[in-house]
Amino acid sequence: MPSVIAICRSISLRVTCAIPAFYPATGARRECQRANQYVAAFEASHRRKLFSCSHGMAVMSEGADQCWRFRSAFRAHMRRATERPLFLAQRMRPDEKRPPPPQRGTPSIAAVFHAATVLAAACFFIFAGSQASAASKPPLFLRSCTITPPDPAPLFSFSTASKPPAASDEDDDADDEDDEDQDDESPRGFVSPGSGTCIAVSGSVNAGIQRDDYKANALARATGLVPQSATSFPLSTTFRIETGQTLANGSYLASAFEFSVDTTSEGGSELTMSEASVTFGAFVFGLAGSRFDFWAGDEFAFVGRVPSRTVALIGYERQLTEQLSLSLSAEDTSADRRAVLPTRGNRVPDGVARFLYEQGGLTLHGALAARDLPGGGSSRVGRAAILGATWEKTLLGRPMKLTAQVAGAVDAATYIGSRLDQRTAFSVLTGDLTTRGWSGVAAIGREWTDEWSSNAYVSRYRLSIPNASGLAGRIQIDRVAANLVWAPVDGLRLGLEGSVAWQKLDIAGNARAASLSGRQSSAQLFLERTF
Repeated sequence: MPSVIAICRSISLRVTCAIPAFYPATGARRECQRANQYVAAFEASHRRKLFSCSHGMAVMSEGADQCWRFRSAFRAHMRRATERPLFLAQRMRPDEKRPPPPQRGTPSIAAVFHAATVLAAACFFIFAGSQASAASKPPLFLRSCTITPPDPAPLFSFSTASKPPAASDEDDDADDEDDEDQDDESPRGFVSPGSGTCIAVSGSVNAGIQRDDYKANALARATGLVPQSATSFPLSTTFRIETGQTLANGSYLASAFEFSVDTTSEGGSELTMSEASVTFGAFVFGLAGSRFDFWAGDEFAFVGRVPSRTVALIGYERQLTEQLSLSLSAEDTSADRRAVLPTRGNRVPDGVARFLYEQGGLTLHGALAARDLPGGGSSRVGRAAILGATWEKTLLGRPMKLTAQVAGAVDAATYIGSRLDQRTAFSVLTGDLTTRGWSGVAAIGREWTDEWSSNAYVSRYRLSIPNASGLAGRIQIDRVAANLVWAPVDGLRLGLEGSVAWQKLDIAGNARAASLSGRQSSAQLFLERTF
């Protein structure tokens, strides 16, 4: 029996001889011929042995068992040869220059080897190419996005007059600028990996130095409660997270979370939750700004540092036409502890209805509010109304903005006045008092260059506190303020701001109100950074 090494050598040699690409290129022609001759001689000798076994010559010896095993092995060998296995090459004549072509329908070892080589090479280059391409490209886990709520379909649609077929280039440029301004106002963020939710993170830091001076009459100073003139270093920080996503059914889902940290007059810090709301389609739930409010004074640093009036609300908003929208909400003003008047007993949330008209640079805001005031054995219904307007126009090549509003309230003092006015008035009011009042403001903003701008406003606040015997008290606040802002880059504002307030608080038996009467002057240098 041949050894294992000889069998392996014979197999490897016959594989080499069977590959047409190797046979003519190597010097193993004679080796292949000898191998073929050896195979022929091996098969001839085994046929003679098989002939002897088949004629019964082995029955007279002890080799009968070997003959039976040889016959079985030879039959298996012939069956494998007939099936043309991979490691059994076709026999070639010595004078042949080329190997015979493989028979159709029977894959030769050369074809199999070539196919395997080509497949391996293709797989290698595809795999290597994909790895190189993946390494050269940045990961696509985060994609930029803009949170822009979809435009709701109006309830009533009116046919508009046909426009001219061709518009001027100036009109096109103006439309493009309006679109860019709207895109700049939309929060920019990133798409959450594995979902279609757009997440935007923003915030601001406002720091500065402020000087406050107080002047009061002798009667006010006699109370000993008049604040002393002082210099402070206010610092305010806000942080906001917004999300927005359009669901598979077309509904829009959004959420907003915002809080601020402000320094107090005692040198500490105070955390204020400004918003925590969820919007689903036309509905909004959670903590947010009142739908009644209009002008907020965000262009002024000392006003922006006063936390806005927030309410817990459930609201619904519907677009009536392309320009007019209606908002209905149930609001609870007790969510803001610093801008709430204490009341007795349980009360239902306030009801607020708002109409908002937007057309080009004109915005009109009108709202009505009603609130329940339980007390003693009877309850009263407070009511308030507001009307505001904003007009934005380009004047001498630069944008200008005019804003005006007037509000009135009966037994609903929380709905009139600015944040500064409310902070002063609510410090001396109680929930049992009947109030009537109104407030008004006019503001103007102008951009002089790409970097320089200025803002100014004047306001008036009047609140009376009548009783059964006549007039019991009165609060009067007049305020004027202006600033000059330099914005060298986007997100950075440096400015100088000043304001003067004339306050007169006359409430019988209230020493705190008397101490706040007088003139307060404030000046500050501020720096604000938004991200």
